[in-house]
Amino acid sequence: MRNRHKFTFIMCCAIVDMIAMVFGTILFLNFATEENIGWNGLFLNKMIPITILSWLFSVTYFQLYRVDVLFSLDEFFRNSWRAFFTQRILWHSYIFIFQDDVLYFFGSKANLIQLSFLLSYFLLSRIIFTVVIGKIKGWVFKQYTVAIWGFNKTSIELASHLENNSFFINFVGILNENSSVEYNSNEDFSLALFDAIHNASENNINELYIVTKPDFISDLNYFFELGDKHCMRLKFVPDFSSISKKHFNSTHLNNFHVIKPRFEPLQNAYNRLAKRVFDLAFSILVIVFVLSWLYPLLAFLIKKQSKGPVLFKQMRTGKKNQHFWCYKFRSMYINVGDETQQAQKGDSRITPIGKFIRRTSLDEMPQFFNVLIGNMSVVGPRPHMIKHTSDYNDHINNFMVRHFVKPGITGLAQVSGLRGETKKVSDMKRRVTTDIEYVQRWSLIKDIKICFLTVIVTLKGDKNAF
Repeated sequence: MRNRHKFTFIMCCAIVDMIAMVFGTILFLNFATEENIGWNGLFLNKMIPITILSWLFSVTYFQLYRVDVLFSLDEFFRNSWRAFFTQRILWHSYIFIFQDDVLYFFGSKANLIQLSFLLSYFLLSRIIFTVVIGKIKGWVFKQYTVAIWGFNKTSIELASHLENNSFFINFVGILNENSSVEYNSNEDFSLALFDAIHNASENNINELYIVTKPDFISDLNYFFELGDKHCMRLKFVPDFSSISKKHFNSTHLNNFHVIKPRFEPLQNAYNRLAKRVFDLAFSILVIVFVLSWLYPLLAFLIKKQSKGPVLFKQMRTGKKNQHFWCYKFRSMYINVGDETQQAQKGDSRITPIGKFIRRTSLDEMPQFFNVLIGNMSVVGPRPHMIKHTSDYNDHINNFMVRHFVKPGITGLAQVSGLRGETKKVSDMKRRVTTDIEYVQRWSLIKDIKICFLTVIVTLKGDKNAF
């Protein structure tokens, strides 16, 4: 049941989704030809291939139809909408590039009908998929039965995960959860496991997860052969809960099992490429359409109110603890006070125009040049002065984790209300915790969301911006 029925379900979803995407494009083409927008004929003829290619790219990037992992309904829904919106962005980008009358596109009846159809389809289809997957076990005569042997913290977490995602398996639970036996030697453990495998076979268990301390995992080949004799798949899961209370991230390097303290999506080269492309596109748009007129305007006001350069540059700590020059519009009088001192509310060093650009975050705009150069990102942990990095690193154990990625113009901490002066170490600890959460849960969608939230927070006014 685990492989055949899951494969059938996912492939049916893939086929139906593709048909819906193509049908939506056909609807668009039918109504587009009736409108007096002046659609390019060659442009319209390529819409169906563009739809297919953009949808295939989106579902491949978000791994929507994976059959080699435990099926998660929440993950399936999340990736469905990610793939859908990515496909829409790619599809519309094609129109913006190759169609002359783009201004008419937003009011196009063809576009509104297509979008309404696709949104309705995805809402309705995911509801139907939920109903089907909830009843699929009842339609299967012989189910694929999975169990766990070994009662500890790791096995409890594994059981919870299997139970929440047991759509295509029959998970019976932890076989020895009521047992209080403790094993003092490898011999005692091996005898108990031998009996457990034999009893599991009699109960028609198809797959058995054995969760135990690494010390007891001695002769795997013997037990694997024993499982083979009973036509049962055995999977050993080391229990590291006694070593550390933290959640490790486990990967493989060829035949080597590697344990890492955390999951980092930006360790993946494709994710770094996607983030870099987003950074380049975003920064170029800002530089061309905003800084091209904002820079000379602010430069005039800054120079008129105080002597000194338009830009203020300061050495900051970047990715991998490397130093770089971070650019800002100068908001303070020059040669006044200590540059390493954080700005405070009512700071006398700040010029009149400086108060405005700091409150509206316009002083950060030149950092888009840093993004273009490559030593910053649009979204990421905010870069600190070198002295502050050294000081906080002595007091906060995991402070340098935030430097595993490029610093950003904005970040998760900034849109979470953790911007501004850090008077206490505890304030910085909260910011660091949020930055590490960003490092561990990065996604391109999260970056876009943070950009939107930054605009909203800036328009509303941030009380910590001064």
